[in-house]
Amino acid sequence: MDKIIVIDDFLEKDELQKAIEIIKNIRWEFGHKSNSSKSYETPFWSSSLNENTFFTDYVFNIIQKTFNKKLKINRVYANGQTFGQDGAYHTDDNDETCYTFVLYLHEIDEADVELAGGHIYFKIPDLKYKICYEPLLNRGIFFPSYYIHKACSFSRYIMNLRTCVSFKLKEITDTYS
Repeated sequence: MDKIIVIDDFLEKDELQKAIEIIKNIRWEFGHKSNSSKSYETPFWSSSLNENTFFTDYVFNIIQKTFNKKLKINRVYANGQTFGQDGAYHTDDNDETCYTFVLYLHEIDEADVELAGGHIYFKIPDLKYKICYEPLLNRGIFFPSYYIHKACSFSRYIMNLRTCVSFKLKEITDTYS
């Protein structure tokens, strides 16, 4: 559990506004699934950000500095979920040198947070309970990619798209002989 790092107010105000503006103007595609091998899983929205230098360079550098790790990007994309589009439990990578970082970019009223739902759930190895975190605006969550997790949509009472940017990362270890 100590390997999950949650940072609220991850981006500065101007950086956050730029990120939100980018997400508001991306082209969404429907059909992404957490685990493509499960035919019963509900698809949701996604958009590749691999070519967006604000995320692949600027935000990526903040991630490396914040978590004091030398990383490379495997991929970066936005996920969007509306009511009923819950993800399924999955791992992003079984390699113990891989990490996932998610950054929430949806706007909901603070008064609606308790009603919203949209949590990310973790099944941590060796624990007999699940851990969940609220998807608060500008919250960043960094965790080992082998952790089993899923993202849930907002409740029926929230009309906004639950939006996060997901970074799939690999730690670079320099070995010299």
